[in-house]
Amino acid sequence: MPSPIAAPIAKDVLASAALHLEVLEEFIAVVRRRLAASDDAFARDSLNDLLLSLTEQRDGYQALTVPATIRA
Repeated sequence: MPSPIAAPIAKDVLASAALHLEVLEEFIAVVRRRLAASDDAFARDSLNDLLLSLTEQRDGYQALTVPATIRA
């Protein structure tokens, strides 16, 4: 049986992960818009690297927030 403190912590962790996921989604949208608007090769390369990093982070938070039954 989980300790009485485990459930509130789990809720806090899930709420925090969901918030991080929302922020990442917003930031990814900003990066995509700036990438589409940029003609500078260096800036585009840098933004692509950032986008890759952000999407990897997003995938990690999605794994925490999506129930296992949906992922399967």
